[in-house]
Amino acid sequence: MDFNPLFEGELRYTSLESLDYQAGGQLYGTMEGEVTGERLTGSFQLTNLAPRRPDNVNCPTLRGGLITQDGARADVEWNGLANLRPADQARVFVTSLSFRTGDPRYGWLNTVVAVVEGVLNSVSVGGTARIRAYTCEATI
Repeated sequence: MDFNPLFEGELRYTSLESLDYQAGGQLYGTMEGEVTGERLTGSFQLTNLAPRRPDNVNCPTLRGGLITQDGARADVEWNGLANLRPADQARVFVTSLSFRTGDPRYGWLNTVVAVVEGVLNSVSVGGTARIRAYTCEATI
């Protein structure tokens, strides 16, 4: 499998609530951010409904939209795992990323399987995540 750069950027929490219960918890937040890349540049508006596991692993579950710099719109889904980095208490994460769009200029996004790696400096309002996304290209 080949991984090819799709975009880099930053997301930030604009709201965040946490529900704690014995087996872990649930995070609910909204995020926004901007990304740039050779093939894809735009802004995200996302909702994160992330379960928190008892082993201190969060499970980012983001849904929302992408608006490209030229006005195309796409729905997006992100799913992954976020681990606590002991050195600085940041969350490092890896997620899958998929798209759905009806805009013919970006029809290629409908068949993209992508992965995103990132680091979230703080699980709080204003917390920012630096991200990089890569398309996954089959080589078999």
